[in-house]
Amino acid sequence: MMTDIEEAELKKIQSHIEKHESNNDEVDFSDAAKKLAEGLLSIYQLPLEQVHKELNEATNKQEALISQMQIENKKLQETFESVNLNEMFQTIKVYQGKLTLMKKEMALIHERTFKLKKRASRLQQVKQKEALNKEQEIRREQELIGKPAVNEGK
Repeated sequence: MMTDIEEAELKKIQSHIEKHESNNDEVDFSDAAKKLAEGLLSIYQLPLEQVHKELNEATNKQEALISQMQIENKKLQETFESVNLNEMFQTIKVYQGKLTLMKKEMALIHERTFKLKKRASRLQQVKQKEALNKEQEIRREQELIGKPAVNEGK
C-alpha cells in the first residue's frame, strides 16, 4: 500500500506527463535531419563512389579472367580427352622402344663388322704372304732347274 506522500508524488508526475504530452509546442527535426543527411553524404559520397567504381572494375576484370580460364580449361580438357592424342602417345612409346632396340642392334652389328673387317684384313695379309712365299718358292725352283740351252744354228 502506498502512503499518502507517494500517492501525491505519483499524481504530480502523472499531471506533469500529461501536460508535456498535451503541449502543442512540437519541435520540427525534419530540417535538421535533412541537413545532417546532406552533410554525411557530402563527406562520404565521393569516397564511396570511388570504391564502388573500383569494385566494378575489379569485378569486370575477374569475370574476364574467369571466362579466359574456363576457355583454357575447356581446351586442356578436350586435349586430354582426345583419343587420337592418347593413341599417338602410345604409338610414340612403342616406336621409341623399337628405336632403342634398333640402336642396340646397330651397335652390335657395327662391332661385328669391325671385327670381321679386321679378320678379313689379317686373312688377306696372310694370303698375300702365302702368295709371295709361293712366288718366291717358284722362282727358287726355276732358278734351281736352270735355263734350257738354246741352239743357235738349226
